[in-house]
Amino acid sequence: MKTITKIQTIIAIASFVAAVGFGIAGFVVPPPGQIHDSVLYLIAQFLVLTASLFGVGAFYTHTKT
Repeated sequence: MKTITKIQTIIAIASFVAAVGFGIAGFVVPPPGQIHDSVLYLIAQFLVLTASLFGVGAFYTHTKT
């Protein structure tokens, strides 16, 4: 396995573990059972990073109405 592939895999796994950790912490930290919007945004960013490192593309489009 190439060095860059190892680094990408390690970063992807670490970001996924961080996303799961922040999700669990969001439920445990007071007030229990509520996750703040900023935590949800952080989890989404970690998961998008994980997906992009594994080759899954995410495209966001905004259309004017």
